[in-house]
Amino acid sequence: MDQTVPVFRCGACDAYFSNGGATNYDDADLTEYYTRYAAAIRARYNRLMTEIERYCSVGSLIDIGSGMGFSLQVAKARGWTASGIEPNQALVLSAKERGIDVVHGYLSDDAVGQYDVVLIDNVLEHVPDPVAMIRQAKRLMAPDALLVLAVPPFDWLRRWLGTIPIIRNNVSHPQINVFNEVDEHVNMLGRQGVRRLASATGLNILPVRYHHSRVFNNFVFLLLGLDDGYYFLRG
Repeated sequence: MDQTVPVFRCGACDAYFSNGGATNYDDADLTEYYTRYAAAIRARYNRLMTEIERYCSVGSLIDIGSGMGFSLQVAKARGWTASGIEPNQALVLSAKERGIDVVHGYLSDDAVGQYDVVLIDNVLEHVPDPVAMIRQAKRLMAPDALLVLAVPPFDWLRRWLGTIPIIRNNVSHPQINVFNEVDEHVNMLGRQGVRRLASATGLNILPVRYHHSRVFNNFVFLLLGLDDGYYFLRG
């Protein structure tokens, strides 16, 4: 049965949000997704790390919401010191079974560190106060560190609002439904929302917007609501 999720727009920052509370991802769905697409996820992070290394020398990285730790695995293979924080116990256990350093828990106000890169990949849409989270993340950043954000393509989701449900209802592909359902998100930040978020937290967006998919695939990924824009920020 279809469920209608009310979504509201903030006139000040152009962000969209729901006030009904978000549902949690099913552990089995998450595990299946990460397992099935492990090779593609690693390739995606290798491309991202190549771009990051244009702006940062190899150093230390922390991934907030690191899942099964593929980003950490890739970063370590490239010479980085990498660690992660993940609230999902099942994903933490899976990471630890593969020897990946992931701490179970949430980012807290008293968290401090000196990391060269702080990665927040598809996490902000799950927290009620993204500004507070970015301020917490800033406490982990070394001087001249890079904050890398990824958010789902809500600008495109709004633009293709009538098309995406048709595609999803008629295409059998598990990746289409795992991460982009509105009822699993409490806020939806488009480009303008990310700009306002950066301004509110004293950060500047670098003149790059990186997409994990190849150019040929970008249209298809955007059409399906799968392409995540990466934003690189510095203080």
